[in-house]
Amino acid sequence: MSDNNFVMASVLFDTAGRIDTLLGDTAARLQRDGLQVAGYVQFKRASTGQRPLVYARQLATGTETAITRNNGKLASGCKLDSDALAALSSDLEYSLSDHPDILIIARFGRSEAEGRGLRDTISQALMAGIPVLVGVRQEYKDVWQEFQGGIAQILPQDPTEILQWCQHAVGTKVTC
Repeated sequence: MSDNNFVMASVLFDTAGRIDTLLGDTAARLQRDGLQVAGYVQFKRASTGQRPLVYARQLATGTETAITRNNGKLASGCKLDSDALAALSSDLEYSLSDHPDILIIARFGRSEAEGRGLRDTISQALMAGIPVLVGVRQEYKDVWQEFQGGIAQILPQDPTEILQWCQHAVGTKVTC
C-alpha cells in the first residue's frame, strides 16, 4: 500500500456485485472488531413479476430500504427513487451525530456525479473528522477526482489493503 495519510479512500469498480460484497464484508469485519460503522451497502432483491429492486442496508442499524422503483416491464431509464435516496442521505447525516469510527458509502454514482445524492453526507463526515470509504463507479472516476480534489486514496479491490487503510484511518487495530 502506498501513502496512507488520506482521510478518504475510494475503490473503483465496473461490476456492482463485487463491490457490494467487498464493502459489506469490510463493514462486517470492522463491526466485529468493535468499530462503529455508519453508511450503507447495496443489494438486489426480487420483486414480484418485475425486475429486482435495489436496496440500501444501513450499516449502523441494519435498516433496509428500496432505493429503486419498478416503472413497469417496458420502462427504460433510471429507476432510482430520488425520494428514497434523499431519505437515506438524511438518515446517514443523522447517524454522523453518533460520531462513528468510519463512514462507508456504497456508491458514488450518477446522482453524485450530477451534484446530488450523498455528496453532502460525505462532506459532513469529513468535516467531522470521520474517515470515509466510497465505492466509485468507473464511469464517474473523473467527476469523483474533481469532487475529492486529491484528498482520497484510490484502493484496489483487495480486502486486505482496504482493511489496512481502514485500520490506519481510524487508528485502531483491525484483524485481517
